[in-house]
Amino acid sequence: MKKIIYAIMAILVTLMFVSIMPVQAPTPRHCKGLDIYFYETPDAGWAAIVAGEIDFMQWSLTYEQYLAAGLDPTIQLAGYAENGMMEFDLNNNYTIPSNPGVRSPMHHPEFRKAIAQMVDKDWIVNEVCMGFGQRIDAPIAAPQAGYANQSVVGVNYPFPFDMDAAAARLDAAGFDDVEPDGTRNYPAGWPGRPGRPNLDPIVVCIRSDHGHRLTAGNALEANMVTLDIPTAPNRASSAVLFPIVMDARDYHIYTGGWSLGRRPTYMYSLFHSLFWFPGGSNYVSGMNASNLPNYPDYDAALEDIFYAIDIPMFEAGIKEASGLHVYDYCINIPLWSYSSWWAYRKVLVGIVNMEGGGLENTYTFLNAYKVDDPETGVDESQEPIKMGLIHPPKDLNILYSTWYYDYAVLDRVFAYLISVNPYNLAIDNPWIAQDWFVESWYDPQDDEDKTKVTYWIRKDVWWHAPVTGEVVRQFTAHDVEFTIWYHYAFDDAWTWSGFKDVHHTVVVNDFTIEVYFDSASIWHVYNPTGPLLPKDEYLDLLCAPYVCEFPIVEPRNPSDKDILPCPTILQMIEVFSDFEGPLTQYVDYEVFATGPPDYCHQEIHWLRPLAPGDVVTFTYWTPLADPHGFYLANLDWSLTFYSIGPYYPIAIAPLSSAILDCNPTHFLGAPPLGEIDWMWTWQGVTKPWSGYYQVNIFDAVVLLKAYGSRGDTSTISPRWFPGADLDTYELCYIGLFDAIVLLTVYGQKFGIPPDP
Repeated sequence: MKKIIYAIMAILVTLMFVSIMPVQAPTPRHCKGLDIYFYETPDAGWAAIVAGEIDFMQWSLTYEQYLAAGLDPTIQLAGYAENGMMEFDLNNNYTIPSNPGVRSPMHHPEFRKAIAQMVDKDWIVNEVCMGFGQRIDAPIAAPQAGYANQSVVGVNYPFPFDMDAAAARLDAAGFDDVEPDGTRNYPAGWPGRPGRPNLDPIVVCIRSDHGHRLTAGNALEANMVTLDIPTAPNRASSAVLFPIVMDARDYHIYTGGWSLGRRPTYMYSLFHSLFWFPGGSNYVSGMNASNLPNYPDYDAALEDIFYAIDIPMFEAGIKEASGLHVYDYCINIPLWSYSSWWAYRKVLVGIVNMEGGGLENTYTFLNAYKVDDPETGVDESQEPIKMGLIHPPKDLNILYSTWYYDYAVLDRVFAYLISVNPYNLAIDNPWIAQDWFVESWYDPQDDEDKTKVTYWIRKDVWWHAPVTGEVVRQFTAHDVEFTIWYHYAFDDAWTWSGFKDVHHTVVVNDFTIEVYFDSASIWHVYNPTGPLLPKDEYLDLLCAPYVCEFPIVEPRNPSDKDILPCPTILQMIEVFSDFEGPLTQYVDYEVFATGPPDYCHQEIHWLRPLAPGDVVTFTYWTPLADPHGFYLANLDWSLTFYSIGPYYPIAIAPLSSAILDCNPTHFLGAPPLGEIDWMWTWQGVTKPWSGYYQVNIFDAVVLLKAYGSRGDTSTISPRWFPGADLDTYELCYIGLFDAIVLLTVYGQKFGIPPDP
């Protein structure tokens, strides 16, 4: 074995010093389509893998399933530490709808802290999850735990499991049992409950369709009953609990869970009071008796995270926010992040096991292919990849979808300007934007330096129609501009937080756009990057022309500003002055966003003088259709699912499946089987830079590190790297044939954007 490895290494080292293979033109994708099937539970999804109905499931295995997978000759495994959080969400709001006018016990910080001391996190991780998780004490996923305030996590966690301490905390806060009759009472003078009556039952919403959360929730509810807290448990599926918890906020405790991003900037949208509204991402921190945010200091710390101008400010904001979250306010109770194992059938080769996310990612769907079934000999090479979800999507609405399962479908069709290296989430990869540049711009109105980003768009990206896959037209900077202002128009949209800070945009040409922000942040570069929408098709479908006359009452001079008393602007059609004739955007006027509190795109910045008595007529597109619904604007999916992703949909049945076919013009074409590390090489002196992916020595090093490892045994080698399993002969084993596949394409470059 060692001789083989040394021989391969010698060949690869030699290749480093000779001319590499010529760059090849994009080749047709080896993709044969993607079928996504919706199941009701993780157990049903697992059964489908075992039966060969699907190739993998978008969910991690239980301990028992992991053991069974190691004994099944048709299945292999991929492990990763998940960027996710399971938690007990606590409704901090002053009241809940079921008890109007009554202060909720959960609004009292000592009551929440007592609940925290009834939670045995170590038991949950070790006995419920069977070690397939890492305990977390701050609302930050385990892979990013180093960002948290270390004075409130681990051995310093202020609320360790202690039922006696929990009881003492309740007694000290006045929630004692005064009769005693086995039920604790409200403290004296409690708003809405005078005379110290018994507590109203605490509404505990427990997800019944997820075993770990069901067990953990049942244990907490039992501990509450033990300490004489009356409960009203609601054990139900996510479909039942979602409107109760996320929309109505009519709960006290919920067994929540989040799939999180690559940086803890997500704390801002999860917990800032700006997002406390029905259907909003924050259903936890709540409002006080005056309907004002409960925690202004916590909001300020979250803003320091989101609007950080450098990494030290970002890190300091996280430490301040996580300290307030855990110690001062106990806003919710983080529990664990999964140490996940995903199962996939051996017929699936060339997968990408993304850091923090697993197999379900765009790189897998561009690169993976199917081969002969090693057990039956059936040739599956012409079959689509089949993925299972453990729950039907709640919505397939690109503005309002919130669930992990929703994006398993949406992310196959829609795309973003910027991507990320799948094995190092700190590294950006260009995507629909081939390059970008971040700088400052000076806003004289606020006397502040703010962020400006220029994005250069690839010229080989094409929109495809749903159902037929027909090429509709080229993607341009005008689509980016429309994307920004359409998302901006709906402040209850799940996507809105990424667009709310845009101040104005300038389309330089068809493939260059400048985005000016109303604030400064090192993270703004990522915020308005998608999901990208098709301007021409959505304008005709979702919007309408609007005519607005604006009389000039006082002289208007360059730099003067006015707010149009008209609906928000998506796209200007024509602007005409009675005195001056046609006016040109960026020459005679600009359109700005108003920012908070109204967030309307309707502020006119004049760039030329205008005289009193003139009337300026603005003709522009404005949103018309209500965008809410299972699909965007409650329209049939076949009208809105235009694709620049790896697939386009040909059939969607909301309760059973989504059938997708391959986008034949995807800008990466067919990545050569041998690309393993997915590192982008930047190339250029002046902006915009070009670049490429290349099968090179770095891919070979990754393969050699995993050489000889297997992914289909009950004890997986720590060197097992699923992305290096490339060949069709030794499935689930990284060996000589995988090295030969790599050597065959060594030196190939791909993904090179056309000349800018």
